[in-house]
Amino acid sequence: MINQNLDIFDLRKIQVNKTKAELENTGKQQRKRITSEMLSTFIPVDRDPIKSIQLTESNMIPELLPLRHQRMIASRFAFFRGTAELMEQDLKKQHQSGLPIIICGDAHVNNFGFYASPERQLLFGLNDFDESRIGNWESDLKRLLVSAELAGEENGFNKDDLYNLLTLTTKTYRHAVKSANKMTLSQLFYFSFAYEDMGEAIESFGDVSDKMKEILDKILKKSQRSNSEEIIQKMATVNNQGNLVFRDNPPRARHLSAVRYQQLVLGFNRYRERVSADVRVLLANFHISDIIRYSVGVGSFGTRCYLMMLTGNDGSHLVLQIKEAMPLRYNLLNLPVQQAIKNGGMAGQRIVTAQRVLQSSSDPFLASTTFAGRSYYVRQFRDMKESINVSKLDFESFQLYCQTCAYLLAMAHFQSPTAPMIRGYLKHQKNLDKGLADWALNYVDQVTKDYDQFKDALEKGHLIN
Repeated sequence: MINQNLDIFDLRKIQVNKTKAELENTGKQQRKRITSEMLSTFIPVDRDPIKSIQLTESNMIPELLPLRHQRMIASRFAFFRGTAELMEQDLKKQHQSGLPIIICGDAHVNNFGFYASPERQLLFGLNDFDESRIGNWESDLKRLLVSAELAGEENGFNKDDLYNLLTLTTKTYRHAVKSANKMTLSQLFYFSFAYEDMGEAIESFGDVSDKMKEILDKILKKSQRSNSEEIIQKMATVNNQGNLVFRDNPPRARHLSAVRYQQLVLGFNRYRERVSADVRVLLANFHISDIIRYSVGVGSFGTRCYLMMLTGNDGSHLVLQIKEAMPLRYNLLNLPVQQAIKNGGMAGQRIVTAQRVLQSSSDPFLASTTFAGRSYYVRQFRDMKESINVSKLDFESFQLYCQTCAYLLAMAHFQSPTAPMIRGYLKHQKNLDKGLADWALNYVDQVTKDYDQFKDALEKGHLIN
């Protein structure tokens, strides 16, 4: 059984000297201690959401907080996406399975998407790992369920239909766990989920609607055009000196001071030492043309995020995103300050490691770096990266999408050596389908309360606005 105070991303916690059968039995035994009924029971929480938000935002760029708040106040779902620290804090107060695996930590429905493999194949899976850690499998599943309910309500779907969707999502996760547990270690390691596989998987869940077919076709076509040259066309201009540079659009997009520019150059040089040899050789053909601070997303909006324009000796371009790796919010609210700072220094490597484990194939340019006392990770910016806009889905398509996310979540979880314990725990636990749906609905009520307090705090000026 794992220590519930999971404070460091320590892979030794999932390296166990046991057979698959022994691990399954461990899961069964753990279910006797923490029953599925306990896992489904929502334990009310009593905390100040505004203080938690302020603690998270104390590490962010003040100039960007008003825009961050505008994005978060758009809806309960947007608020939920921007406040992972609240649910992480609340999960500690719930009954937890105590079965350690590498988790995403923020597996909501908008954190799944399409991305390119090194072979330029379009894959689908988890695509955000800022909150990844060693944790309990149900934390990811509960966050997926809550997000499905919030997004579904936002779309105006029927409440009874949504409840059935939640139960079906957990059922899909359970069945995927059963299937993954039958696979060999090599099959799991080489598992990938390509664009073509998504269509087949969705068909196995039900008839694919015309709406979903239309969306998938658009994504396939759009992804082929999504590359660095397209970004340059959209975001760059020629300055007075005749140089190609990024456009300023303050406060979201802003050029840097000379000091910060040199810090990023040093960070880039350190990054180049950490990529694979073939990427290092490729990068030798490029020089830095421009760097800009450019903020993205909701949850990470306000963190230090930069775009670097590289120009090759043939005139082609490569755009890299250098994204701040924040200390785990899971830790920030729980650990002594010095320990949280120490963990924060390793955040970039934690995120890179989790992404390589949980994704079936990862960006070859992915690696971590540090500069100016902060941790970062680097990746290609928007290279064949696309996502399904869940607000555009009809109910049938939305249900199939949620099932696909649940299936891939289980497959990602099974990259951890300890994952057979989940199979042991979930065996013959159909009651969890409704149990976790009920838990999710209770937690949606909590999100609504927190959202209302957030709006009230903004109106009263208790947060930067």
